[in-house]
Amino acid sequence: MKKGFVAITMLSVLLAQALAQQPSVISGKLLGHDGKPMLKAQVHVLPNRGERKALQSAEVAKDGGFEIKFDHTGLAYLNFTGVDHYELMMPLLIENPLREKMSVWLKPYEYPNDFSQVKIIGDFNNFNFGSAKLMEPQSDGTFTFEIEATATTFAYQILGAEKNGRSINGTQSDDFVYDDGGDYRSVVNVADGKVKIVFDPKKLVRAQPGDEAVVKFDNPNSPQAQFYALQHEQDKRQEKFRTALRAYGEAQKSTTGFKYDWAVDLAAMSKRIAEEKNPALRQARLLQYLELGGMGASAALDKKLVNQALTEIPPTSALWGMDYWLMGAAVYWSGDAGKYENYLHEALEKHPHRQLRANILSAMLGEATMKGDTSNARIYFNRLMKDFGDTQEAQWAKNQYDPNRRILKGKQVPEFKVASLDQAGVTYSNASMKGKIYLIDFWAVWCGPCVGEMPNMHKAYEKFKDKNFEILSLSFDPVPEDVAKFRRDKWKMPWLHTFVEQGFGSELAKSFEVRGIPKPILVDGNTNTILATEMDLRGERLEKTLVSVLGEKTDMSRAKN
Repeated sequence: MKKGFVAITMLSVLLAQALAQQPSVISGKLLGHDGKPMLKAQVHVLPNRGERKALQSAEVAKDGGFEIKFDHTGLAYLNFTGVDHYELMMPLLIENPLREKMSVWLKPYEYPNDFSQVKIIGDFNNFNFGSAKLMEPQSDGTFTFEIEATATTFAYQILGAEKNGRSINGTQSDDFVYDDGGDYRSVVNVADGKVKIVFDPKKLVRAQPGDEAVVKFDNPNSPQAQFYALQHEQDKRQEKFRTALRAYGEAQKSTTGFKYDWAVDLAAMSKRIAEEKNPALRQARLLQYLELGGMGASAALDKKLVNQALTEIPPTSALWGMDYWLMGAAVYWSGDAGKYENYLHEALEKHPHRQLRANILSAMLGEATMKGDTSNARIYFNRLMKDFGDTQEAQWAKNQYDPNRRILKGKQVPEFKVASLDQAGVTYSNASMKGKIYLIDFWAVWCGPCVGEMPNMHKAYEKFKDKNFEILSLSFDPVPEDVAKFRRDKWKMPWLHTFVEQGFGSELAKSFEVRGIPKPILVDGNTNTILATEMDLRGERLEKTLVSVLGEKTDMSRAKN
């Protein structure tokens, strides 16, 4: 009896090991919105949503058929892409090798009503958005671009032809190549060392009313099919939110002050969480509940559900990798961060998602800095630089928390001298700003967060301009004319302006440690001392910081000292 039991147990172990060694296999059809194969399409397996380097890729056959095999456990993303269509990202939660078959229809690009300004990027400028070239409009409604080319082929993409600003393939192509970002580049053959590109809006693949991406699983009851259904529901909620945000921004010229009522969604999600019997799916629903907190619903979240998420979802769960910043946010929203200190430390040491670990460490660094715990802040900073120095979190922390940085509250502002954009022959410098409390504002027209600060800056300027307060905006735009147009058509910015040649590559940017914008710095012109930086001068905190420095009532004593 014992021998038989042992034999069965060993067989079970061997079967489990054999199963674990098998790859996941996903197959089916990938088609365009009209149900027909696309000119070129591919399926990719990505390790996470933010990582574009595919673990595995497969070409889609001419009839739209595909099969992709891969070895991966935990969280991954199946990325469906095709010419003239938006990509579709499908999360995969892999505990055992998957066997799925499905049909996928992609959604075609959406285009602006007005094609007044179409640009081109390509081999000639290394696909750099900042140096895109305007295409010449023609009387027949097309746009053209001519250039000399030494290679036998010329790859390019179009800007200004997709409503959200994506770079997309053109209407003239001999072939296509994937751009590793969800879209394709058009490739044309070169003859006689010259190439002429014609973009014809009439040839664009147009969506029909109601066209959406569609996924149909052969087995709609499989765990993966149910997991995707949950994500599809969440995508719809997020799209409604983004649509409302865009409409508000267009009407108000800014998204500041935008509020979205999540009450109905939160109530419905709470009910579904309580009803869900499958532990894995309930964890996924709890995570989606938390995600709404990052879209303005944090104050309305039920703390019981936040704590339930932190209790039921293990700190090492692959689910947290879907939104790597969410764990730290959930701990904060719980109302009892101390309770989850060990939870965060376990995730920091053991979670497989590297960017999540970097985010947790960055949050710990920020918390220690806010508390004045310089000893732990230095430990966290050094570890973040050593173990995660190549991540966005580390670069942001280096800009914010580097204990050795020059641009820091209490330190001396660097020497500068810049030319006025509005008055020929006038320059602004430390000497010319003496006696003022002034805000140095590194910004650009193309920088969304910079534009988002405009309402707060205008409000602050109007309130404090008679209290010896000034703003000096330093533009990192490609050309000064961009600033003039912005001030003429959108925001007046009635303060001092200058233009920084070479932007981030300039000596001025280096001396002020400008690695990202907006970068505001508040300075006491009498002593050249930095009074505040970064987040203390963003959003509603700008006015609060200025009140703490200048006071609510007019006080000219600083100027006289």
